[in-house]
Amino acid sequence: MVLHKDSARQDAWNKLKETNPLLRTLSSIRQTFDESENPVVSAVRNVTQTIGSWFDENETARVLRAMKSLDPGFSREAFERELREYIVPEVVDAYLSADRQALKEWCGEAVGNLPLFFYSTEVLFYYWNTDVQRALGDSRAVPSSRLG
Repeated sequence: MVLHKDSARQDAWNKLKETNPLLRTLSSIRQTFDESENPVVSAVRNVTQTIGSWFDENETARVLRAMKSLDPGFSREAFERELREYIVPEVVDAYLSADRQALKEWCGEAVGNLPLFFYSTEVLFYYWNTDVQRALGDSRAVPSSRLG
């Protein structure tokens, strides 16, 4: 195991925190606050964590940052346009036409191992119609109140 050496600035900060009495006192107060089981302190801690979470980096921002680190020319708008105009229609078309090979290429090997009936639109429509009939109580006429 190789230990990473801290920067000189980080070493100086750590040394200052250990030697400065004011910083040691603030550190102990912070530790006491974080570990307290007092209901009032716990409520204050929850409020401060909630307010702090409003300014945290969310998952979308983390993914966009990772994509830009892999491809500096990455643009969210261009990616969404490509999804909307090319990728999603291809995947939906492959799904509806039960094209296993295309689904494997787009979604990976695991999709190719699913039984064929998962791709069959007839099976999907059968189950959807069965659910609709169950919801309508086996009546053949659709009441006008259920239409839009």
